[in-house]
Amino acid sequence: MDSVLTYRQQLEDAARQELFRALEQKAGLRRQLRRVEDELTTLYRNLEQERKATTAQRLIMYERRIHIVRERLARLEEEMDRQQERVRQRRRHLLKASQERKVLEKLREQQNRNYRNHLNRKEAQMLDEIAVLFHER
Repeated sequence: MDSVLTYRQQLEDAARQELFRALEQKAGLRRQLRRVEDELTTLYRNLEQERKATTAQRLIMYERRIHIVRERLARLEEEMDRQQERVRQRRRHLLKASQERKVLEKLREQQNRNYRNHLNRKEAQMLDEIAVLFHER
């Protein structure tokens, strides 16, 4: 039983590590998203500042750059959605592994209690037999 419980603990630890990695990846994506959002905000601000005193060619360049950054932002948002789903899956997996380990721990505790009760009954029987043998003399 102990080896099975050790194996279940290892599975739970592995699930915890997977969740931690998924959360780290999500945090990395969140940082990327913030940087791209900041870049887009800066581009819009610069475009507004230059809109009055610049050439049409330069405005077109800004619009193209804004379009590229928007597309990158959309891809990152999609990746963030996928990563959030991975995190949810990893949490469910960890919860399941934890529950399975706890069930096995309770089963082991129950088996240990049952075995102690069995030994106590055996000991009581032996003591009763010894008492009867001494009483008959």
